[in-house]
This record gives sequence, structure tokens and C-alpha cells, in this order.
Amino acid sequence: MKQTIDLLFQLQELDDEIDDLRSEEDALPQQKLDLESQLHEIETRVKAHKQESLDLAKLRKEKEIDLESIGGKKGKFQGQLYQVKSNREYDALQHEIAGLDGQISKLEDEVLEILERAERTTAARVEEERALKAATEQVKAGHAALDKKARDLGQAIAAKTDERQNLVSGVDSALLTRYERIRENKDGLAVTLVKNGACGGCFRRIPPQEMQILRRSDRVNSCEGCGRIILWRGDEP
Repeated sequence: MKQTIDLLFQLQELDDEIDDLRSEEDALPQQKLDLESQLHEIETRVKAHKQESLDLAKLRKEKEIDLESIGGKKGKFQGQLYQVKSNREYDALQHEIAGLDGQISKLEDEVLEILERAERTTAARVEEERALKAATEQVKAGHAALDKKARDLGQAIAAKTDERQNLVSGVDSALLTRYERIRENKDGLAVTLVKNGACGGCFRRIPPQEMQILRRSDRVNSCEGCGRIILWRGDEP
């Protein structure tokens, strides 16, 4: 019976290792997505800067067309100054020209502001494009590292699975079925040790009489609290 108990303990440890390896393996796709998410954020910013540059160029063109149009009107009024026959008409034209000068000055300021914004946007886009190039290389390297990790984990899982097959061949089929059922119902923990006088699974205190039975190690015992197989390995008083 001591040999059976040792096998159960080894089996639980081995299954814990396999579970940990599979957990690592299951996390790899999300890690890849996280890498790609960082890249997509930079790509989105680059696209936004490019679109802003296009919008600013369009806006600048519109302002320049307005300037040309208003400049034409101003030139027309200036030509009429020499044709008017009264001071009133002359003053009216001067007033129109002054108003156009105000619009021209405002538009020129707006064009200057657009040029400054376009310069800042271009600089920001260039910086983001550098970051995008670096991030692309990082994602490429990260994917390669994760792919290698996936291969390594797959090989480790396969080796541990083979080891498990050899191990369970020495366990009674009925006991193995019991073990598997408990593992399924107890989040993978079917076999636990006595720890500080309590069940290592549910932490229920073990009465002295039960502890005597566990110490004998002449049968497979279950915790009356959680139903897990509970073992005494000689490191408890």
C-alpha cells in the first residue's frame, strides 16, 4: 500500500506540472495579441497623423482660394478709386478695401497657423513611424520567441504525458478512476498532504484518531471535509 500511496503522490505532482505547462501554453495566444495590440495602437496614431496632414492641406488650399478671391476684389476696388467722381464714393471704396484688408490679414494668419500645425503633425508622424518600425521588429522577435516557447512547451507536455502513462500503469484502475473523478471536481487537486495537522486541500483540522490512521499508511484515506485523497508523508508529528 505504501507503494500505491507514493504513486498517487507522484501522479498528483506530475499532473500539477502538466497543468502548469498547459496553462503557459494556453496563455501564448493572448500574449501574441497583446504584442499586436501595441503595434496597432502605433499604426492608428500614424494613420491619424497622415489624415490630419491631408485635412490641413485641404484647409490650406481653401484658405488660399479665399485669399485669391478677396485679393481679386481688392484689386477691382483699387482700380475703381481712380474712376469715382465724389468723395463719398471714394470713402466708400476705401472702406470696402479696408474691410478686405482685414479679411486678408485674418486669412494670412490662419494659413500661417495651418502651416505651423502641419509642421508639427509631420514631425509627430515621422516620430511615430520610427516607433512603428521599431515596434514591428519587436513584435516579429516576440512572435518568434513565443513560437519557440510553444514548441518547447509542446515537447515538455508530450514528455510529461509519456511519463504519466508509465506511472498510471502501476495504479489500480478503480483507484485511478477515483483519482480522476476527484481531480475533475476539485480543480485539479485530488491528492493532498497533511499540513500543520490539517488537510492541505480544505484546511480542515484532522482529529488525533484520524491522524493515527493516516500515519499507518496501510490504506488510501479521504478527507472527511473535502473528499480528497489525503496522505501523510512522515513530516507531520
